[in-house]
Amino acid sequence: MLSRLSSSLVRSFKVRSSRYILRFRFLSTQQSSDKDINDTLYSDIKTFLAQRYPTNPFDENVVVDKSINISPWTMQSYHNFYQKYHKEWDNSTAVLLEIAGGPCIYPHISAAPYVAEIYHTDYVKACCDEVLLWKSKNPNAYDWSLYFKQVVEKLEGQTSPDAVTKREDWLRSILNVGLCDVKADVVVPAIKKAPVDIVSSSFCLEVCQESLEEYVYLIKKLYDLTVPKGFFISQTTLEVSWYKVGQIKHPNPCPVSLEDVKWAYRKAGYNILYSDFWDRPMELRNVGSDSVGFSFIVAQKP
Repeated sequence: MLSRLSSSLVRSFKVRSSRYILRFRFLSTQQSSDKDINDTLYSDIKTFLAQRYPTNPFDENVVVDKSINISPWTMQSYHNFYQKYHKEWDNSTAVLLEIAGGPCIYPHISAAPYVAEIYHTDYVKACCDEVLLWKSKNPNAYDWSLYFKQVVEKLEGQTSPDAVTKREDWLRSILNVGLCDVKADVVVPAIKKAPVDIVSSSFCLEVCQESLEEYVYLIKKLYDLTVPKGFFISQTTLEVSWYKVGQIKHPNPCPVSLEDVKWAYRKAGYNILYSDFWDRPMELRNVGSDSVGFSFIVAQKP
């Protein structure tokens, strides 16, 4: 789900960590513009978002393609994680790093009350630009309001009329956006401190590696970006050899099973605290991809 990286950047600086020098590059809201959304894989960001994240994914009477509508399960999974584990870190200083988050901000909705900063990164500049459109309240940004309503009103039970708006504004105030390269020795180019309290990744790492060994090496790099007792949370598309973005079919050279994923996390050094599996019905396993299902895993660094 990755393509080529644009080198257009605003400012760069260096921060020294205990292991290496991270060269960070940071994107500002002034860079978000529709004309930059021209990557070959995400040639139409809005089509991709509409395909994967339907207008109303929480209404069974509206959703047409249930084969890829895992939004209710996904939002519940993130909500459960933060409700259960947020006391494990200092909410006033904690940093969340999203690796290869694409054009999607939904993983951060449940996180916002429990972290001080969120760094959303992706390999594709067009995806970063889409997130920046949302951050700057650009009317062309994708509308995530129903996802906010699902979390704030349905899952958290908040009843204040302005609760959703407050969460949107809160997230915008702590959200930073930048570029990453999961194949580089230094993965993270948009964060002020490393290692971090929470590393997160959604539906990416499993389709950008060419071997299981390379996959393990990547997870180890993320392990090094996690503080001791810090968390790694991930969503993974399982046993997928091809997937579609729009009508374009993309091969995946290294499909991973749930056991492969767990093995890679343990090999990198993480302890797995929890895993869940969303099973795709057999009759739907050729719609959008040939994936057998999806996993949500919570892991912790010793």
